[in-house]
Amino acid sequence: MAGDRGGALLDARGDRATRCAGALLLLIVTGSPDIRAGETRGSIGGRVTDRAGQTPIAAVRVTLRAQRQAPSPVLPASLPRTQAPDAPRPESGRGTLTDASGEYRFDEVPPGVYVLIFAGEDHAGRTLAPILLDAGSDLRVDSDLEPLVSERITVSGGGVDAGPGLSRIVLGRDAFASPPAALGDPFRAIAGRAGIAPADDFKSEMRVRGGDATETAVLLDGQPLPYAYHFGGGAGSAGALNGDLVDTVQVATGGFSVEYGDALAGVIDLSTRDARPGRATGTAGIGSMLAHAALFGPAGDGSWVFSGRFSDLGLYDERVAGDATDGVAFHDLFGALRMPFTNGGKLELALLEAGNDYREDLGSSARAAMSSVSRGLRARLELALDPETLLRVQAADSGLSVASSVTGGESFDQQQRRQDLRISLLRILGPAHRLNGGLALERVLGGMTGSVFNGIVLLPSDLDYRADRASAFVEDIWRPADNVTLRYGARADHSSWTGESALSPRFSLEVGPGGGVTLRCAAGRFVQFPRQEQVFLAAGDPIGMQVADHLIAGFEVSSKNGTRLVVEGYRKDLKDSIGEAVNRFVELEERVTRFDSARALGAEITLERRSPGPWSWQANYAYLEATQDKEGIVSPRNTDQRHSLGLSGRRRLGRGWEAGAAFRYASGLPYTPLRPWTNGVDYGVVLGRLNGARLPAYERLDLRLERALPASWGRLGFRLDLLNVLNRPNVRSIDLTFDPSAGAFYETVFYQCPFLPVFSLKTEF
Repeated sequence: MAGDRGGALLDARGDRATRCAGALLLLIVTGSPDIRAGETRGSIGGRVTDRAGQTPIAAVRVTLRAQRQAPSPVLPASLPRTQAPDAPRPESGRGTLTDASGEYRFDEVPPGVYVLIFAGEDHAGRTLAPILLDAGSDLRVDSDLEPLVSERITVSGGGVDAGPGLSRIVLGRDAFASPPAALGDPFRAIAGRAGIAPADDFKSEMRVRGGDATETAVLLDGQPLPYAYHFGGGAGSAGALNGDLVDTVQVATGGFSVEYGDALAGVIDLSTRDARPGRATGTAGIGSMLAHAALFGPAGDGSWVFSGRFSDLGLYDERVAGDATDGVAFHDLFGALRMPFTNGGKLELALLEAGNDYREDLGSSARAAMSSVSRGLRARLELALDPETLLRVQAADSGLSVASSVTGGESFDQQQRRQDLRISLLRILGPAHRLNGGLALERVLGGMTGSVFNGIVLLPSDLDYRADRASAFVEDIWRPADNVTLRYGARADHSSWTGESALSPRFSLEVGPGGGVTLRCAAGRFVQFPRQEQVFLAAGDPIGMQVADHLIAGFEVSSKNGTRLVVEGYRKDLKDSIGEAVNRFVELEERVTRFDSARALGAEITLERRSPGPWSWQANYAYLEATQDKEGIVSPRNTDQRHSLGLSGRRRLGRGWEAGAAFRYASGLPYTPLRPWTNGVDYGVVLGRLNGARLPAYERLDLRLERALPASWGRLGFRLDLLNVLNRPNVRSIDLTFDPSAGAFYETVFYQCPFLPVFSLKTEF
């Protein structure tokens, strides 16, 4: 409900803001004399490959540093003679990660002599120097890395999967920050990728391969992030983490490691930036949608980070919901302290808070309101017991408080506390085996009270919830040859709430026959126990764990010019799946909280090219058939979007300018239609067949234009996003309402995001 009204749209009251933005745009386009002096900067980019198989290597850390050299004979008197005017500080440098095609790039690099450092988890590091960059040049530096004969422990935050790259997407900072309409939200940045889609424009929660958003686990630095969204569970949401903090986004859309459980569809793991800068540095920005800042600095041998973000969507209220919405606002704060140990381990303490507020005038003295706040304290300890053994201890304590009400209508209040503890041990067994195992405990307790709409009337629901889950897992990654990787393992889970236990075996195989070709397949079982919110909505109906069996097969072809083709097919069979929390079958008497079974069949194609040149682009197509069965009656799932297509591209125009575009098409989602009812005296509506109708197809084109300008203190950037530039009226939902004064029924159509220009200024220092 809240995020629905608080999408992002510019209203007519913003004339003064528009004039100010125009003045700022003019300043940036023309530039000051000092800023124009840096327009001779160039770029350095290239591709990192495996020396043995010549295949691209993703997630390699690439660091660019200025090489120390004799001071320039002529420098401004105000500058120290140990550093050129525009050179990056050697002690801090700049870092990035290679993308899925092995590509990396540094823009706005001043002329000079540099050092490139490459560091990969499974490959030997490499340093290239000296590298001379002339003024205004676009320099390509490719590198190949030698596979490690025997692995050694690398202490890191880890990702969603340390094994093969089946059904896995890895996005570095540049990749997830560049898509139009991402608006600094890492979750929105992955929308439109093959098999990944939001329910509508006002949501950041992603549906993965026909699964509901609740079936995807969200992690932060490898730990569960239970409250990952603002307005979570309502009609709209936004990511609860500042995108400036995020270094990489890794998405597993199926077949993921046994290390991660309680998820049916996928895993999204956000890794925060953890490099230790030589001085205090950061980013800050303000725009028509939000203000944000992230600061990083040294703390002894370790580092600290602090981030804050605030948004008040008052400019967009009338554009989205007319005069009804009184206000939509949210904020989030993040702070962390990271301290390394002499043996290569580290300790991290972090605090995360997020809050949001929504108000709406419903007329006739009726009002709707929702507010919530969540807080979490997180700790992570990593110890290298010896060169081949890594011990990880992760603990978190989080809390959520929600108050929501509608005058004379639905309402709910929620209190929840969640505690997580996980202990794992990673052991390298010779050159071929990588063994990972551990134990995990989770406790969720709290309560919810309010009302549940069953399609006809409101029913009271009162829940006192306490659930403990204990888990154990073990997994081996076996590399019998340089081009063969086998991953196999099992996970055991037990829930005190349902009293159920489950054993989940999983297996995957990756073979690289050469020539840039990789073949992959996976099979496994995945289990998820009911959430507190699902039990509340069931209003007394018993629900238990869901089970999903995955079968995935595909191949990848990568060429030396940066082009990458990925084709995958999958099948997911679900048992006792939780679907509609109300009875939407007119043929069935009981409430439909869980279905007997469900199934998702799909195929996905991704073709992309990322290169150090001016152009990069990507095309994604996905076919999906998601159905569910209740007592022999088969219906589409809410996520049954048969066809989806995503096209995106970006072009560097020179002098700090860059343009981008993204187009998305998708088949209409299913919905349950309403039909009129009357007995001659009373009038109303009844529900039709469950998901028996479909919304019109979805189409949207987003454009982006930005410019980055060097300054003596860092860099200044301007960005303009044009959302739904064609102003297509994409339908979100259709309702049927009876007008007593006219004695007639009429349809009410609710639309998604209309055309919206969003501008922002950002500085890096």
